[in-house]
Amino acid sequence: MPYFKTSEVAGPLGVDIWQMAFLMEQRYGADAMLESVALAEHLLEDGDCQAAAMWHRIRDAIEWLQAKAPAKGEAVH
Repeated sequence: MPYFKTSEVAGPLGVDIWQMAFLMEQRYGADAMLESVALAEHLLEDGDCQAAAMWHRIRDAIEWLQAKAPAKGEAVH
């Protein structure tokens, strides 16, 4: 499971990343990660590396949302 630094989550696109991850999970359920990877691959094929990187961040957020347990060493509140 990915570890998110505060700067990544609270950055200029941080909220948008999490909102999109939540919406993808609602729409695609267990297939949300696969859909986000497919979108990133299409963007890479079209040469849009910046957008592909954003979709990889969304994929990481989806992975975190779908995790059944905290990552090893992750603080639990």
